Amino acid sequence: MSEKFITETYLRDNFSLGWGTELHLPLESKLTPSASQLINERKIKVKFMDADGRVYVPKDKSNTIENVKRVHPLTDSDQKPEAQICGLCNQKIDNKSDVLTWLDSDSLVPKNHPRITFRGKLDTMISYAVLVQCEFESFTGAQIIKNFISDLRSFMGNVLRSEVKNEELQSIHMGSLDEKTIHILSHNPLKYLGHDHIVPESTFGRWVALINYLRALVREAEVAASQIYIDPGMKVLRPDILNGLNRLSSALYVIMIMIIISDNNGEIKLPEENLK
Repeated sequence: MSEKFITETYLRDNFSLGWGTELHLPLESKLTPSASQLINERKIKVKFMDADGRVYVPKDKSNTIENVKRVHPLTDSDQKPEAQICGLCNQKIDNKSDVLTWLDSDSLVPKNHPRITFRGKLDTMISYAVLVQCEFESFTGAQIIKNFISDLRSFMGNVLRSEVKNEELQSIHMGSLDEKTIHILSHNPLKYLGHDHIVPESTFGRWVALINYLRALVREAEVAASQIYIDPGMKVLRPDILNGLNRLSSALYVIMIMIIISDNNGEIKLPEENLK
């Protein structure tokens, strides 16, 4: 197995390197010191994959292939669940029924559990995002749009991982744009991007239609999340997830406008600094 050196220049040329996103690299990859530093500064998760699809993550911030462990692709855990506790009766289950599924590493619940329903919405959202990425391989507009879609697909995976592992969801980034800037751009695109608000229609073309459908799936996931994480007293139990999905929808709307600008041979001008 020959090593493939990944330099900082290679990363900048091939990825938008949004804060908190995820990179998948071949297992034989070897990061240069500057590339590793860039990844650590932006808190980017690196996963190495071998030819058989097995996934490995670094054990520390060195990001070296000599110091990795094999993990589950979703949970990043190298431990298999051992205890099988019913989420309804809190009793140990010796044989898992087909109507039960894992809620977390310890508990099993019926497949009609609200959180499992929500995960199904996330699965649908992510699967369509991957389809969109495949379709956009033939997109001839601004490259930054494809990079942004990759960042958002990565964030979708973070949402699912956060929900499954009950961990805090880090805020969304799209390239250098933080969540507040994404919110501002989506509310005043004419001022900051040079094109006014849109109501999706067929004249905008296939690319906008694809992103808009993905945005609608995000909204469905957001509604499903609100049914779980807003209690009867209107207390928000997972503001990180609800806010993240809301900003994800905004980011996709911004991309739709960027596509229209690109299709009209316009230059996509982004703010030099994040908006306050």
